[in-house]
Amino acid sequence: MIQDNKGLFSRSIIQKSIITLMISASVTACGGSSSGSPITEPDKPIVQPPAELDSSPDEFVFEAQTDVELSRYITSNPIIITGINTNVEINISLGEYAINGGEFTNTSGTVAADDSISLRLMSSDNASSEVVAQLTIGDYTTPFKVTTLQSEPETQNTTLIFNLDTVHTVAGINQFAREKFITIHASHTENDWFNVGVNASDDLITEFVEGYDVYFGRDTGGMRYQLSLLAESALKSGFVDADMATSNGGGSRWNYTSSEDDRAQSQRQHAHRNASMVVAAQQHPYWPDGKDTGQGWAFSQKDSASEPFGTATGDYMGQFVAKYFNKNDGIDVYGQPKPKYIEVMNEPLYDLVDYAEEPTTVTKVFEFHSNVAKAIKAVKVDDVFANDNVLIGGYTVAFPDFEKQNFERWELRDKAFIDVAGEDMDFISLHLYDFPAFQNREELRTGSNIEATFDMLEQYMAMSLGEVKPFIISEYGAQMHSLFNQPWLPQRDWNHLKAINGQLMSFLERPNQIEMAIPFIPVKAEWGRLSETVPYYTRLMRQNKEASGQTGEEYVYTEMVKFYQLWSEVNGTRVDSFATDADFQLDAYINTNDAGNSDAYLVINSLEQTSQLVDLSLLGFDETSISAISIKQLSHDNQTPVLTETEPQLLADIASLTIGAEATTIIKLSFNKLITQGHSQNETKYYADIYKQSIVADSPLTFNLNNVVIADNGEATLRIGLGREHGKSLQPTVSVNGNPVVINTDYRGYDQYANGDGRLQFFGLIEIPINNSYVNQNNQVEITFDDDGGFVTSVSMQYFEQSKKLIRE
Repeated sequence: MIQDNKGLFSRSIIQKSIITLMISASVTACGGSSSGSPITEPDKPIVQPPAELDSSPDEFVFEAQTDVELSRYITSNPIIITGINTNVEINISLGEYAINGGEFTNTSGTVAADDSISLRLMSSDNASSEVVAQLTIGDYTTPFKVTTLQSEPETQNTTLIFNLDTVHTVAGINQFAREKFITIHASHTENDWFNVGVNASDDLITEFVEGYDVYFGRDTGGMRYQLSLLAESALKSGFVDADMATSNGGGSRWNYTSSEDDRAQSQRQHAHRNASMVVAAQQHPYWPDGKDTGQGWAFSQKDSASEPFGTATGDYMGQFVAKYFNKNDGIDVYGQPKPKYIEVMNEPLYDLVDYAEEPTTVTKVFEFHSNVAKAIKAVKVDDVFANDNVLIGGYTVAFPDFEKQNFERWELRDKAFIDVAGEDMDFISLHLYDFPAFQNREELRTGSNIEATFDMLEQYMAMSLGEVKPFIISEYGAQMHSLFNQPWLPQRDWNHLKAINGQLMSFLERPNQIEMAIPFIPVKAEWGRLSETVPYYTRLMRQNKEASGQTGEEYVYTEMVKFYQLWSEVNGTRVDSFATDADFQLDAYINTNDAGNSDAYLVINSLEQTSQLVDLSLLGFDETSISAISIKQLSHDNQTPVLTETEPQLLADIASLTIGAEATTIIKLSFNKLITQGHSQNETKYYADIYKQSIVADSPLTFNLNNVVIADNGEATLRIGLGREHGKSLQPTVSVNGNPVVINTDYRGYDQYANGDGRLQFFGLIEIPINNSYVNQNNQVEITFDDDGGFVTSVSMQYFEQSKKLIRE
């Protein structure tokens, strides 16, 4: 490539010389005479011809760089442009350029003689890989080549270790709670189960929830419907008529319990799966701005000491949960189970601040949350506070992108919510989505980003509130923005499924902090129909005719049912699991089956984007007691979900196992006796005394983690949250109590850069195993980077007290 440019340059020099000779000859011929003397007029100057424009620069070279670190911005040597006498266009591919020390850009521009040019590009995220930027100035093109460090010697397969005799307890919890984690975004009374279209199943609700052991999760419509039937109070302007709410609520409770039609009986049959419901309000008409509630009146907009803004809204919510449901007191026999959770408002900042015609302030929205919570708790029935058993939370954030605007998003929103309303919230509510195709970008949360998000929230609450409030994840999965308003597609379901499984594995690591996790899978979602043919796209059911090659109006399952089929049996007591690669998320449970024997469920989720061969190490049981093995794997074939089930005959058949790209595998081991779980592993999480510290090159950051309870057999994992521009180092120098520790070069999930099409900057978590001998009761962690910029967003330590030393390789 360089040799060709040299030839071009040589031809350019020859052409310039020929043009110069021709100009000289032309001037002589036009002004000459037989004597060869020029003819001039004494009162006019001699007119010289214009200089020839030269847009071909002299040759220059960017020196190739080798053995550079992975996924880092690499800057070239600067060069000076010579050989031109006019402004010339400059372009670059697969990199950026800077003129005279200015900002780097990849947009076309112009350069002039004597300008200094530097290039930079992002090195590959693979070892021994070359990335080449091509710079073009005028008619001259030259490369800048960057090659990463040579790959390490071939390593062994990832090892997945399961200790079936060791119970893993997190803050006192070791049971798999299906009512928390195997849920659907629906209630047992929704019309979609019964009165919307014709179902292929004769009894859809029973087939689904009982067949796959699913629990109901969230309802955002029932509270709004009942509000639309209530008149305004004659005693207090802008409030619901309390007597009418008592009457309507009593009627609703009586009808639910006394009706004998098929629907009513079916609803009551599944009521036990509705005991942990979340009810949520939308912005309108709950936000007091004059919107009609449905009966010609609106909620009070007063904001005074005696009636803080939002009190009327909270009063109605409190009356709704107190009067329209069973009292849950062991005596009341009427009504469906009372909701356990109230979200003050669903994604409020989107409609009220970001895209409102007359936006309010973020602070007012957060104050509204506090006032609503207090009003809900203040509701009395028969002079008794009726809602002491209801938990209230918010702010149900749609996009918790803490790192945006250099973490201003965190400061002005999520941190501010905790500061303003945190004391009055019983839980923090989040929506967590992967965006596989958002404005041609792949912005994923699954993996290290979701871990950093949780850790930052947890640590700040521990520091500011003295406790970590629990979380409700009332929506999660993936949003396919590039396919909005388009018909149902199995490829879209796959993106949702893999995100749900990957995120669920993070939630399962926090059984003490997650109150509920509800994948956004409504039943039929006809409420979201955007045209005559397309309902809201993410849903459990579709009509036959929506799939290619099929016809008919009947409702059948979408690919989303495969999530529930995959997890249909998992239950029991959690046991120890460990992976030698952070991209494999593990969990495991031992359950007593109907025959009085044990079943083990080994859950493996891969965040790797290619298929991987892994080695299984199964410990703590008698191999001869295994009576059956079955494997479910949810993967994809050309982005179409595939759920396979196999039954290996021998334990040796699964010693090595192929896990598909971004697949989830659940191995069931059936035993002919009970597995003895005689060992224990108790996990505790400790948070540092400071968080969100600016990174300055070569300036150590010091964090203290105190009051750690140490065991003779123990493990520790240091967790460091980082928010940095891509290309900045993710490999700090770290010491614990003066002991240097080795940083794992891998972290959960993709690299977030995704060849320039990923998240706009890195926000994630690195996890570092710590030798037990390094850990003290009071610990000092020192973190130093060799470059400026970004933040250490959180520092925490997981400590595992164990009754025996566990194998980890």
